[in-house]
Amino acid sequence: MNLLEELPDQIHVVEMLPRDGFQRLDEFVPTDEKVEIIDRLSETGVDEIEISSFTHPRAVPTLRDADEVAKQITRHDDVTYRALVPNLVGMERAVEAEVDKVNALVTVSETYTKKNQNRTRDEVLAEMDDIVELAHAHDIEVEAGMGTSFYCPYEGKIDATETLAVVDRVVESGVDEVTLATTMGLANPVEITERFSAAFDAHPGLDMGLHLHDTNGMSLANTLAAMAVGVDRFDSSVCGLGGGVVLPEGMSGVGNTPTEDLVQMLTQMGVNHGVDFDRIEAAAHDVSDRLDLGATSHVLMGGTVERVLETVASGQE
Repeated sequence: MNLLEELPDQIHVVEMLPRDGFQRLDEFVPTDEKVEIIDRLSETGVDEIEISSFTHPRAVPTLRDADEVAKQITRHDDVTYRALVPNLVGMERAVEAEVDKVNALVTVSETYTKKNQNRTRDEVLAEMDDIVELAHAHDIEVEAGMGTSFYCPYEGKIDATETLAVVDRVVESGVDEVTLATTMGLANPVEITERFSAAFDAHPGLDMGLHLHDTNGMSLANTLAAMAVGVDRFDSSVCGLGGGVVLPEGMSGVGNTPTEDLVQMLTQMGVNHGVDFDRIEAAAHDVSDRLDLGATSHVLMGGTVERVLETVASGQE
């Protein structure tokens, strides 16, 4: 069997560092530094960048400059600039910021929804209709970003019927895309395969993506499983920085799939993705140095094919 024949022709990489990554930091990254980082990421070949979140500053103080960031970044025609919106007020700010797309947040877990958005899941879903209407009136695409699609830090494993019911509801609202998120990073390739297969069976042709965290070390394996059933859009974050902000005491957030690791895997497999590996690797080193993160991905730890082969070659001389 030729694995590549089973995979999508093109993979779309969505860079999450400016939102998912920065929201996890204790210290506020100055606006001008955020802009510099986003501008550098815009030159790597990634398809989309989630530049920030139009959330109330008290909820996510590290992203309190979302409006300024949107104004100051240099936009490239071949990059989609999107932002997270938790509600209609956030959507209105997104319109003012003239983003290309919004990530309209909805969480499958009722408990997590109440803690994160102070509303019920039904209330969030009811407002999705208004968000879609306003976005489409301004030619802004809407992705429904579905948190806790597999596991929840409060409710444990999420039943597949719950996830699929939310997929049905957001599709009914008219969203352009749906992304399932492994918020806890605990999903495995079988669960990924089963849940996406069921969603595609219910909604053939639906544009679906996957947002991964790496608690169990399976994020790249989960990526491959999702690709095998037709998913072609993946969220990742330079240096693997990211994670939820509403977690039980004593539970630390685990980062996203490092973009540099994802791009290296796709490159070595010969899968089309459009990202310049050298540029994304350099951006990862830059972010690691700026934020004093250390080596937080396999690539940053020196785990690249080229480096290993260079070492082997030099040892044979």
